Amino acid sequence: MDGKKIQHTQMQHGIIGGERQEPDGLAVYIHFPYCRSRCPYCDFFRALLPRVFDEEALLQRYADDLAYFATLCGGRRVTSVFFGGGTPSLLAPQSIEHVIGEIGRHFKLDAGAEISLEANPNTFEREKFLAFRAAGINRLSLGVQALSAAGLKFLGRTHGVDDALRAMELGAAAFPKFSVDLIYARPGQQWESWQQEIDTALSFGLKHISLYELAIEEGTVFAKKNIRAADEKTSLTLYKQTVSYLRERGFARYEVSNFAATRLDECAHNLVYWRGGDYIGIGEGAHGRIRTAGKGGSTLSVAAGGGSEIWAAADGRLSERLLPEERAEELVLLGLRLEEGIDAEAFYQACGIKLFDYLSKKMTKRLAQLNLLCYDERNIRLTDKGFPLLDEIILELVS
Repeated sequence: MDGKKIQHTQMQHGIIGGERQEPDGLAVYIHFPYCRSRCPYCDFFRALLPRVFDEEALLQRYADDLAYFATLCGGRRVTSVFFGGGTPSLLAPQSIEHVIGEIGRHFKLDAGAEISLEANPNTFEREKFLAFRAAGINRLSLGVQALSAAGLKFLGRTHGVDDALRAMELGAAAFPKFSVDLIYARPGQQWESWQQEIDTALSFGLKHISLYELAIEEGTVFAKKNIRAADEKTSLTLYKQTVSYLRERGFARYEVSNFAATRLDECAHNLVYWRGGDYIGIGEGAHGRIRTAGKGGSTLSVAAGGGSEIWAAADGRLSERLLPEERAEELVLLGLRLEEGIDAEAFYQACGIKLFDYLSKKMTKRLAQLNLLCYDERNIRLTDKGFPLLDEIILELVS
């Protein structure tokens, strides 16, 4: 897996307001499986929105899944909610409000919880987006992907640059937290034109931006047509230039593809994934990871360290118990994506294995000597030199 590839779908200690989440915190992911059209680069595509769409049936599915998890962990505090997909901005605002209400009915929804919605400019209607804000959405993630006509055409997007600009203007004005997704390393792309796209996005006063390297994944339209992204050297150069350019403008890379002006502007929900926190997935195609103190997963109360079990959830139900080693591998893969790296104590609490017992001691020392990572007894993280080699480093550490 390419460490900087397009990976904006769903992936304890998430950051809420710049601080670590309380141990009983829980994140909730709501999956909307439909899109208006299929993007040729996307390997997460499920289905086109049906001509006759039964939104009430989908809401009932969400309600059933929430009720199921409430019987297992209804006492947990929900610190973040994320409506992802697919294109969840195809939902009616009143449906969003209804689901948020159901979460609050079954769980302890924090008053300051981050509640995100993924949206595309091709679903933009001013009144509808304002209604999303009124329904409780306080973070909007807009899938712009390109800010040039040629880039949008290549990526198969059904919106134009003007559509994106209108949606960005309202998003920046209406939502307390607002982020834009862009894709780079498109064939023939050069720094000057990519810089212009970044500058256009930042001109709206953004405090968060997600920049994903184009990867051609098996099964996508691009793969079937033998389309190629930019060559590896060009991609690496663009990435390094992007990180440096954003730093000059006050944006810190807090995750390999995500940049924020301050800690408060980081995506609290995604940090739960990357840090190994607990989360449940609601709806078809959604996934979750939950620690439980009880045997068999009958009561999913908070547990930590070697005495806990780790359960995977899929399609709105518990699916299987993960071995500690399986969860540990996930945590390394996700945690090293973060600028801050992996906290050894949090790692142990999440999987019951000590971090430096799990990692290859020989390779950890060698990679540090090569200035690709740095570590002490409490933490391991990549250096600037190491970030572009994320995937190779992970393979060395866990093999």
